[in-house]
Amino acid sequence: MGKEKLIKWYGWIFILFICLTPLVIIFLPKLMLNVNRINSLLKDSRIPEKQLISGQASQISWHKTYDGDLGCLEGHIEVVDAQGQVIKCVFKKYIGPKFNQTIHINHLDNLTMTGNFSGDTFLIRNIQNHTNNQVYSSEPAVSVY
Repeated sequence: MGKEKLIKWYGWIFILFICLTPLVIIFLPKLMLNVNRINSLLKDSRIPEKQLISGQASQISWHKTYDGDLGCLEGHIEVVDAQGQVIKCVFKKYIGPKFNQTIHINHLDNLTMTGNFSGDTFLIRNIQNHTNNQVYSSEPAVSVY
């Protein structure tokens, strides 16, 4: 599945029109600040795969938020590892308005996750659900251009 682009072909026509008129002084800086903000959000959302944890899911909650066409699918998962420790994990994926993939993780599913610890929270890059043999990535499903 390819990345959904936030600026469509007709957006480029609008940008070209703005550049050919005096409106460029007003609208182009605002547009460029918004594009820069989205690009930095997407760049910062890429979690390195430095560590691996395994365990059973004990608590799962999901919610979606939208900022214009840029959406965020965020999941909070608590995993109990083999030693009985509870590890709090966060899955964050930036999505476009047409993103329809659902993430199926249920209570007591066996999970293996890659990512990186930030304090006492594990930031997830990839989730492999061994119960239903699905793999989920937090790689953004949207790009600006």
